Amino acid sequence: MATNRLSLNVFVFSLLVTIGAPSSYGQSVIPPPKLILYDGKHKEPKSGVELHGNQLVIQSGVGTPSTINVLAFSGDGKFLAAGKDFGRVVVWDVTRRSFVCALDTGQSIVRSVALSADGQLLATSGSNMDPNIKVWHLPDGKLLNDLRIGNSGAQKLLFSLDASSLVVSENNSVYVLDITTGKHTQELSGEWAPVFSTDGKTLMTVSKTAMVLRDLNDWQQQKTLPKLTKYPIPLALAPELDIYIFGDGTQEDSFFAARLGTGELLRNPRSRRLPRVNFGAGTFASVEPRSGIVFGHSDGRVWAWDFQTGKTCASTILYSESGALSPDGSLLVGAIDNSIMAPDKVKPGVGLWETAAIRKVCGLK
Repeated sequence: MATNRLSLNVFVFSLLVTIGAPSSYGQSVIPPPKLILYDGKHKEPKSGVELHGNQLVIQSGVGTPSTINVLAFSGDGKFLAAGKDFGRVVVWDVTRRSFVCALDTGQSIVRSVALSADGQLLATSGSNMDPNIKVWHLPDGKLLNDLRIGNSGAQKLLFSLDASSLVVSENNSVYVLDITTGKHTQELSGEWAPVFSTDGKTLMTVSKTAMVLRDLNDWQQQKTLPKLTKYPIPLALAPELDIYIFGDGTQEDSFFAARLGTGELLRNPRSRRLPRVNFGAGTFASVEPRSGIVFGHSDGRVWAWDFQTGKTCASTILYSESGALSPDGSLLVGAIDNSIMAPDKVKPGVGLWETAAIRKVCGLK
């Protein structure tokens, strides 16, 4: 756990050098959110990350209470879950802009969360110290199952369409887990980084040799596409636009758009760089179906990118690790942290932006 906290603070230090320079990312600046969702009142443990003068002190095995490690929407876009340190998971009703409940999962640092399509089931997984997957009923927070999955926490969790199983990414492998029995019903060996398509019909993963597309009804392989960079990570899949988005942390321009039908790399014009990829810290990208604009979160900022014209737009630094786009593409959310590195203290929460408003401010479609 000390390693996890150390990696987080290396990330925080990398953010520190960019303070006061929001224009270095994007042609325009995304304004602050008009609405912020807050956690319910509770007694927070003392932070294990403190700044004494110019020295950062990190206590082994202790997290930072305000840190949101991951955000996930329910399939209907109504509910939003946030996985935090000290095992806390918070759920909001986004349509009503209201707090629903908070769970003490006992998983120390919650690294993965997933909500079922109707928002009635929540799955959580902790760090390597607490690798089990727990399945909860909402909104009462009843624990339905506690599933031992191995010696490391899940990097990603995705509910199947009927909510009977979970797609689990763990240790560079992907498998399908029955949430009642805990049995592996499918093994996608040698594949990792799963992402669902916007229409909910296709799963994309990556292997050592190719990008792999599978049918979500039977998990059978449909086809493969060539890897266009050395270490591509699929992030978004939009069949209606015939594109997919992937990232590569080893590349200077680290986000790319490619043609789904042919696998060819699109021109990807970029007048300004997008915030860098940091796959260990909640990087995501997703496509708004109506406009084709890509929205994402990386390097502590939310951003927008028109991959056809090259226009980009990014927020000021949020000192956060996570963001998400609602299933219909209408809402972009990003965690806002009260970092010890921030010049101004803020109340931690989750900012909500309407993507149509971002497109208007940034001069996108």
